Amino acid sequence: MFTDPFIVIEETTQNPMRPRASTGIIFVAVFLDLLGFGMVLPLMPLYATDPRFAATPAQIGWLMASYSIMQFICAPYWGWLSDRIGRRPTLLMGLIGSTLSYVIYGLANTLWVLFAARTAAGVMGANIAVAQAAMADLSTPKERSKAMGLIGAAFGLGFILGPAFGGWLAGYGIETAPLVAALITGLNAGAAFFYLPETRPKTDFTLRTSLAHPLLSTTPLKILHHSPGGWIVCLLMGGFITLFSAFEVTLPLWGQDLLHWNMTTTGWVFTFVGVVAVITQGGVVRRLVPKIGEKKSAMIGLLLVILGLMILQPGTWLLVLTALGLIALGSGLIHPSFSSLASLNTDPALQGVMMGLFQSMSALGRSVGPILGGSAYDFIQGSVFTFTAIGIIGVLLLFVMVRSQMLDAHSLPEPIPSPNVP
Repeated sequence: MFTDPFIVIEETTQNPMRPRASTGIIFVAVFLDLLGFGMVLPLMPLYATDPRFAATPAQIGWLMASYSIMQFICAPYWGWLSDRIGRRPTLLMGLIGSTLSYVIYGLANTLWVLFAARTAAGVMGANIAVAQAAMADLSTPKERSKAMGLIGAAFGLGFILGPAFGGWLAGYGIETAPLVAALITGLNAGAAFFYLPETRPKTDFTLRTSLAHPLLSTTPLKILHHSPGGWIVCLLMGGFITLFSAFEVTLPLWGQDLLHWNMTTTGWVFTFVGVVAVITQGGVVRRLVPKIGEKKSAMIGLLLVILGLMILQPGTWLLVLTALGLIALGSGLIHPSFSSLASLNTDPALQGVMMGLFQSMSALGRSVGPILGGSAYDFIQGSVFTFTAIGIIGVLLLFVMVRSQMLDAHSLPEPIPSPNVP
């Protein structure tokens, strides 16, 4: 039993039944959630310039950031709540809230209602953090990276198919995509209600945590005391996402200015990047990590992203796609490796809190990164990728310095065979 006032746990855990179908249900839930998200996000700038809203570029920027800002604030609370009441009810609340936010967004007639809808979507966006915690419940430590890789694959598939589907639906009216996204998310909530079992282990425990935001209270220090490795991984992920989000927002500008890309070209480029990332997270990670562990996989991923950024220069399509392929392959290794490391280096009773903190740091990076990237592009333009690579080199060096404080699936001790088993 832990005696720290932050958390008291009675260690009477009972292993629940863990049907293999649950992993598939969570995969589908995340995919459908991100499909709806991908249908709306790419069309948002055009949607907000409709005469009903007449948003300025600055207002559009804040509109796109409002979701991630609220994710940053709220994700840890959803993780905390899932540790107390379970993954299933928390995920259902998030899906229902997302459905309502899409309805409001599609029916909005004023700009402030658009802001309210996107803010509400960010507040209710519990789904990814809770799904990660559920995958952690369903997987053994040795299988953790594979489970997180499935979440990443569902994430990538949603972003590959969502923009294409949303663009097609926009031909039937700009409000069609968000309303169809609401329908898909609502059906997703219904399916989860009927088919998704509770995954949180039945443990008799009492959590005593402050309701202050983990990053704005003493909670990070307490988590650092109980799970220092997981806390450090969250910081590393926040740094990487900040830099990678800066790359994502500047890539279309760079392509338009130096390679004369149009919106169609840019869309296919992001589709290519998404396909490579999905293949990596759904296939490469599942084979590579069991052989070399999450720490080495993350280091390889960071090196690939750095190399891709360094060689991404105006030139032939072969050069550009090679560079982007390296970046996509690297990011596809980094995301599941870091999320698995955060989970493996966290006390079992704090999985939801840590996954919420992990998502919150990612959301903070997605809020800050585009602002930094857009501002930097005004001054350094063609050199922006070099400076991004230098920043990621800093993340890699920090990771190398602290990796000895972490365990991964490759370094976990083998379970001791039961003496009753011949």
